[in-house]
Amino acid sequence: AEITRAYDNTRLYIDASGWKHVEGVTDIMDWHDYDQNPETFRQRYIDAANGTPVVTGDRSRRHAFPLFPRFISEYGGIKWDVNSNLDNAWGYGDAPKTEEEFIERYRGLTNTLLNCEKMLGFCYTQLYDVEQEQNGLYTYDRRPKFDAAWIRSVMSRKAAIED
Repeated sequence: AEITRAYDNTRLYIDASGWKHVEGVTDIMDWHDYDQNPETFRQRYIDAANGTPVVTGDRSRRHAFPLFPRFISEYGGIKWDVNSNLDNAWGYGDAPKTEEEFIERYRGLTNTLLNCEKMLGFCYTQLYDVEQEQNGLYTYDRRPKFDAAWIRSVMSRKAAIED
């Protein structure tokens, strides 16, 4: 952090992306959150907007610096294996059974983040499949798994932080 700030003090610094942050070192609170249940995901970020510590995965990682910008640097990771031939393929949680179920889960998780007025940004994981991970929006060889129109419709709406 000190070297980065000495080199360019206009850049924000994240001390340990998605992990346990140190107050006074990090400039941005970021989390990796792979909860696949839109309702529990939503409740966690409603609570965070009210100042309650966010706990994801390892319960020792409590993040409660209410004045920091909040950023979900990884969320989603919904398994969708279009090839259906990889025995060791995986994603986070149980894979949806239909494309409609995938879309509703994606929409529910993403709308949670768009509706949180204290959320400065977020990044879906993964954009592409990576070897055995089958949680990308595109395949390993860069073919879209879904019609991009519905993804655009979800992602292009105004976020609460913009109001």
